[in-house]
Amino acid sequence: MLLREALDRPQLRLTLLTGEAGLDRPVSRVYVTDLPDPRRYLSGGEIVLTGLMWRRRADDSDGFVAACAAAGVAAIGAGDAAYGSVPPDLVTACHRYGVPLFEVPVEVSFREIIDEVTPTLWARRANGLATVLGRYRGLVAAMAGGARLADLLQPVAADLAVDCWVLTSTGRTVAGTGPLPGETRRRLATEFLAAGRLPALVEAGGRRSWLVAVPGRPEHRLAGWLLACADATVPTAPARPGAAAGPAPPAGLPEAAAELVSLVALERAHADEAGRVERRLADQLGAVLSTGTSPAELRAALSSGGLPPRSALLVVAVRLTGLTTPPELAVAVAEEIVRSTTLPAMVTGAARPGTVLAVLAGGRTELAGVPDTLRDTVAGLVPGLGAGRLAVGVSGPVGEPGGLPGAVEQAEHALTTALANSGGPGTVVSAGDLASHLLLLSGLPPEARRAFRDRVLGPVLAYDEAHDADLVGTLDEFLACSGSWSRAAERLHLHVNTLRYRIGRIEQLTGRDLSRFPDRVDFHLALRLPH
Repeated sequence: MLLREALDRPQLRLTLLTGEAGLDRPVSRVYVTDLPDPRRYLSGGEIVLTGLMWRRRADDSDGFVAACAAAGVAAIGAGDAAYGSVPPDLVTACHRYGVPLFEVPVEVSFREIIDEVTPTLWARRANGLATVLGRYRGLVAAMAGGARLADLLQPVAADLAVDCWVLTSTGRTVAGTGPLPGETRRRLATEFLAAGRLPALVEAGGRRSWLVAVPGRPEHRLAGWLLACADATVPTAPARPGAAAGPAPPAGLPEAAAELVSLVALERAHADEAGRVERRLADQLGAVLSTGTSPAELRAALSSGGLPPRSALLVVAVRLTGLTTPPELAVAVAEEIVRSTTLPAMVTGAARPGTVLAVLAGGRTELAGVPDTLRDTVAGLVPGLGAGRLAVGVSGPVGEPGGLPGAVEQAEHALTTALANSGGPGTVVSAGDLASHLLLLSGLPPEARRAFRDRVLGPVLAYDEAHDADLVGTLDEFLACSGSWSRAAERLHLHVNTLRYRIGRIEQLTGRDLSRFPDRVDFHLALRLPH
């Protein structure tokens, strides 16, 4: 029901005093009050009827109207009983704040207005509910027949007279009623992740939008979808002559939002089910990677997941820590992160405990840009991490499936470095950021790396285990200080003679000489290999 329909009732003899431009405002209900500030009882769209008992002096009108305007009321109806007519200061205040004001004659009771308007409101709502249910049944049938959200959102939103967009936590567009600049999408996603409560009204891209969470699995905003509905309010009238128009108070969450969320939830359920199927195929690849099988089996697993057979490949390792969430959240976050690259990918949590691996396929030029894209994406997710930590390691590209085990090792080395980095809650490290010797070692077969480490460090590790001596820690610190006795002793809180004794013991156990550069290099490499 519009305000003009409520006022156009001859039997009520209501007279509009100001605010003709607001006659097309929708009316939600009729509310009677004589409180000087009724905002806490208003939710937007009300016709506020008042007997002016709150008015003690002329400047009281400004405060009352300002409160009503802030709550987004449809209009104010002022009774004549207290003053015989509507005070001019109330008319002026309503004009200033852009709130329609009408006069209620003394012989017309507020009960008569309520009895006239409320039944129409309820009848319209009942008809609207029947329309909504019918539309919802039609949408379910359409989606069951193969229609997708991108096909349905525009006509439904047009029918509901609302502009809206469906975005993921990274700002990726699922569907929308029109184009939305990338910066605006990222800002909306950031506001969604950072909001204390939802729905929330935010400013982005020069407009205000309501953000609503879309139900889905897992239930965390990092893996969630959001519905952004444009706020329909317009600027208020200037507060004084020559002043610029200010922002209007929010009209409240559009009634259409609930219906739109129901529609989007259907698409999210479909996407979740499709994701479960894709994960089962990806987990087959994870099982192959974990057992170190032949290139032919790797090629078959990649082919079953739909990756191009002759593309270069790259591995991304992801770990999400510090959040009390289900394990599938890390997989969902990794999937969303790699989608930002727009490259074909398979994501699995089955290859390594606690770590999610993604295999991406593409040209070498495309793969070279992946680390920078992931850095931007992870930075956007930081507001949703809270006390958690998101670390990502990226391998270099490999030319064929047989190189995947080495790429996995590279990605895991990079991930270890990212986890050790204290630069913030979201960190991405690529193979290009690592020292070259780590890349060289990651390309060796695992058994060769283990044999080398055992041959160089085995006697020291055995001695430490038997005597709880931590000679390995002493060796690591000595090498980190480039063999400086004084600096290493200071950092280890040891006397220099004690340090000399411990280093001498290491040389006796291993038969190596730490004054020789080749032996220092062997120790350094062995210390950097995984246990």
